[in-house]
Amino acid sequence: MKRPLTVSVLLLVLGLGAAAEFADYVYLPPSAKSSADGMAERYPLPREMALRLLGQERPVRTLNTFAGKNAELRAKSAGAGAFRVAEGEAVAWAAAALFGPGRVEGNRNWFTAEAASAGALALRLRVDVSGFGPDDALYCMDLEAGRTHGPYTVRDASEAGLWLPTVAGDRMVLALSSPGAVPPPLHVEALSHFFAFYAEKAGGEEFCPIPADCETDSAAFQVSTSAGLIIVPQGLGQVQCTGTLLNRAGAPTFEPLFITARHCFDSGSVRARDVDVFWDYRTGGCDPALPRPALADLPRSMGRELLAHSSRLDGQFLRLDGAPVGAFGRAWAGWDTAEPGLGAAVQGFHCPAGTPLKTCRGVVLEVNREECLNVLCTTKYERQTRVRWNEGITEGGSSGSGLFMADGAFRLVGMLSNGTVHTCGRPAFNLDNYASFRDFFPVIACHLVDGTSCAPGDKESWCFLGKMLGSTGPAAESLRYFRDTVLMPLPIGKKVVAAYYAASPAFERAAEASPAFRAVSAVCAAGAALLPPPGD
Repeated sequence: MKRPLTVSVLLLVLGLGAAAEFADYVYLPPSAKSSADGMAERYPLPREMALRLLGQERPVRTLNTFAGKNAELRAKSAGAGAFRVAEGEAVAWAAAALFGPGRVEGNRNWFTAEAASAGALALRLRVDVSGFGPDDALYCMDLEAGRTHGPYTVRDASEAGLWLPTVAGDRMVLALSSPGAVPPPLHVEALSHFFAFYAEKAGGEEFCPIPADCETDSAAFQVSTSAGLIIVPQGLGQVQCTGTLLNRAGAPTFEPLFITARHCFDSGSVRARDVDVFWDYRTGGCDPALPRPALADLPRSMGRELLAHSSRLDGQFLRLDGAPVGAFGRAWAGWDTAEPGLGAAVQGFHCPAGTPLKTCRGVVLEVNREECLNVLCTTKYERQTRVRWNEGITEGGSSGSGLFMADGAFRLVGMLSNGTVHTCGRPAFNLDNYASFRDFFPVIACHLVDGTSCAPGDKESWCFLGKMLGSTGPAAESLRYFRDTVLMPLPIGKKVVAAYYAASPAFERAAEASPAFRAVSAVCAAGAALLPPPGD
């Protein structure tokens, strides 16, 4: 029986209205300009000047707390959550005690000092530049290669402090520039000691985590350049994840839009500026024993703006300060809001356990899966896509990496959230769950498609007690209930809530620096757990 024409047209219109949104990847090859831009990025100071500063005699301040403890710290950090690569300690080093006499260059004085942590594979410092004058600047430098980051000025000051970029090795050189005769009032607040990043698996790696440079499909190889390794602060330590640079629908704009997993940001106090991104962390060849690239030679980015996230889905979306085109070129990955079909072929690109970029190939086993996060399943991830890897494996550090349809277009359909412990040679048990891009898309649509709006996502907040109690569980729910039903209906209550969130960064820093304040805070957090739960 034939349908009336009007019904057929209506069905066609409805079908078109329900069509999936998508974008295809775009790729910029390496060029002489991108090479020159890379050199300029590596040396914001003239290289000759950087080498002169490195040649100066300077005071050295060494933290010995973690000396000889890398193996112990790795064992302690193993488990659920994002892959922890660094442990930290509050240090409270002031410029007056840290830096030596200045050296005059032109009309400026330059002061240098060296911060170190015995046995570290890499370092990251949190500093306070709020006391700088308008003409004062800070640079940090790789001791061996002379790679320079900066300048950091009073405009970079924050109540939460400023995390400097990660530098390989156990030492970092700080250089202060000022028109004054004494060092600007820099304060080094905390040091992160990397115990599991970079040189940890050098040589003799298994071939089971397949090097991405073994990829023979030209489209897949190009898309692999959209993957970035990210370092994110967690307390005074750091975690490592992977993420993907995304293209926009329509004509390419090459905006540095980046997608990863929300659980990499679980500390609740991460600012966009804290996110440190490494590009092209790959060997350039298929042999897993090839040497790794020097971190000082890699293109880098930092976060600029946290745009949206969903804890329920485990998605995080942010804008970076740039996406430099490196020696392998750079892709902005495509994406698709269509639901992956069961049995569909998929592929991933990721940096497992701080090692160079790998790939894996598998099939979709399940969609719209719920994954419990505790025994009672009081918290869970929703609408996830389960994948079995037939070739290759993922590990800690792969979190947040993209899941791509292996159909020639290689559009992203998910971000790695969680999975089983993988073993080479046992593909039946190598299972991963991916955050659903199609369900996360409504909260980021306005950034990817012209003329669309974004649905509300989870709200960013900096909750000090939430960090102590955790963001889920009965105590956290009781606090939210007290806030929303007791405080927020009252004008004075709204002011109390606003003042609390504004003061939370300062509370956190005080807890880091003072055992006494930390003890009092723990008592307050325990008291919060005694609040009557919702419904009582």
